[in-house]
Amino acid sequence: MGFLEDIKSKTLIADGAMGTLLYSYGIDRCFEELNISKPEEVRRVHEAYVQAGADIIQTNTYGANFIKLSRYGLEDETKQINEKAVRLARSAAGSAYVLGTLGGIRTFNKNSYSLEDIKRSFREQLYLLLNEQPDGLLLETYYDLEEAREVLKIARKETGLPIILNVSMHEEGVLQDGTPLADGLKQLASLGADVVGINCRLGPYHMIRALEEVPLLEDAYLSVYPNSSLPSLVEGRLVYETDDEYFRESAEEFRNQGARIIGGCCGT
Repeated sequence: MGFLEDIKSKTLIADGAMGTLLYSYGIDRCFEELNISKPEEVRRVHEAYVQAGADIIQTNTYGANFIKLSRYGLEDETKQINEKAVRLARSAAGSAYVLGTLGGIRTFNKNSYSLEDIKRSFREQLYLLLNEQPDGLLLETYYDLEEAREVLKIARKETGLPIILNVSMHEEGVLQDGTPLADGLKQLASLGADVVGINCRLGPYHMIRALEEVPLLEDAYLSVYPNSSLPSLVEGRLVYETDDEYFRESAEEFRNQGARIIGGCCGT
């Protein structure tokens, strides 16, 4: 049975944050580079999520594109970082599905990078991930709806693999350009995303409230990857204070709202 066949009949549990766990181990630098320099640490996170019951894990490639890696002087390592990421995830996955992750580039400043630069960077990373044959793609943390639409069109043209696209909200129920969440998800489903949803920035409470205004779509499933909560800065380190029971209860509410993939983002 394949990925899309699975989510027709049940809710799949995805993994949570990679960076949060690596950060908790005292690692505070480009997390994607660790695929090369400390692969055992990355594999350890994947294995922990699989052992905890994850049906889906994602590659450690959220920021493994030319634009983001160039901030660390690592742009020449783009190929090796992405290839190694899929292989590490696959080696730890067992029967879990492996999704190749591509993160959004625009955040608050829409004009920081041109669409052409973003598309060029996205294509390079996309081809590298596809060459390693993941079970699907996870496009996550897209604040800018225009960027999300453009990269989705590229991905859908290049592959028939399942595509999950998660947008992020600064404010409950509305995307950065003012588009209501329901309308944004509908647009992405119409462009070929198999699963659409939300991740990052907000915790479970605000995501649950936002989804109350989002009808289930006929042509795409729903995914939810909330942060564990809003972080606090304690002695120079980010700390997320939400407890396990709250997250469990929230996951049940997401399931009741129709989510077919439930995972976690920052702090989980």
